[in-house]
Amino acid sequence: MPRNIIQGGGGILRYLHRSNALVRPSRVAIANGLVRRICLSTNRHLVNSTAKTIRPSVILSRPLINSFATTSTHDDETETTRAKGSKTGKTKTTKKSSSKAKAKAKPKPRKKMTDKQKEAKKAEKLKELVKQLKKTALEPPKKLIENPWNLAIATVAKEIHARGVKGPDFVAQCSQLAQSISADERERLAAEAEANKAANAAAYDAWIQQHTPLQIREANAARRRLNKIKNTSLRLLRDDRQVKRPRTAYLLYMLDRTAEGDFKYMKAKDIAVRVTEEWKGLTSTEKEKYLRQAEEDRERYRQEYLEVYGEEPATSRSTTASPSL
Repeated sequence: MPRNIIQGGGGILRYLHRSNALVRPSRVAIANGLVRRICLSTNRHLVNSTAKTIRPSVILSRPLINSFATTSTHDDETETTRAKGSKTGKTKTTKKSSSKAKAKAKPKPRKKMTDKQKEAKKAEKLKELVKQLKKTALEPPKKLIENPWNLAIATVAKEIHARGVKGPDFVAQCSQLAQSISADERERLAAEAEANKAANAAAYDAWIQQHTPLQIREANAARRRLNKIKNTSLRLLRDDRQVKRPRTAYLLYMLDRTAEGDFKYMKAKDIAVRVTEEWKGLTSTEKEKYLRQAEEDRERYRQEYLEVYGEEPATSRSTTASPSL
């Protein structure tokens, strides 16, 4: 900007520093109404007199305008500081609360069970196991009385019970009265016992047919386990559809030897000892016959198992292995 413009300017330009005007361009921020009445020219009289009344604060140089947007008041700084402080405080509080939550989330150490509690837990598990085994073992239909003497006791027991007899006297009087029945009554009771026997067999067979061979096999396995756990004597269910297990070569040899009649007058224990000694003395050629028969029996078992139970046998006992000698 020429120096003469600054010197001859109106009241507005007097407030501009010459260094700002000459060294770098200046920016003038004025109200919109005043722009229309200000004209910068070389003639001082052309400047409107109203411009002399403009406050210096409305004229800002470029450095001041640039710093205006970034400069904040003390109050603003205080509010900003408070806001940051409050945010920081929240973060710290959140971290503390999260750390507390993590500390609370840790599982408490389990208390060691006493011997009494361990025994109670073990007994409860055994009770549940027995319950499941009994369910799997199946319950055959109740049998009718098949013995004539038991039928006679049952017949006279009603009469003795009607007299009000109880305890040991009840058993004694039932026995005496049953012995005193007539011959015709005994024949009738014998015939009734035979009829009951036939009825029981028919009912049992019908009940067996209501279950699959696999269910009967699992029921017998459960009965064996119950006998071991409870020390009972549950009978295995009789089912002709069950597949017979394969026989070993040693067992086939024993069957041949006992069938010859050489051990007719020997005890079972002595027979087993004698046959075991003989089996140890056989040559490989002499054992080959029984090994081949055992292999054929194992194949028979596999095929029948698949047909009856609908699945392959999980494990099969080795037919070539002899007993531990």
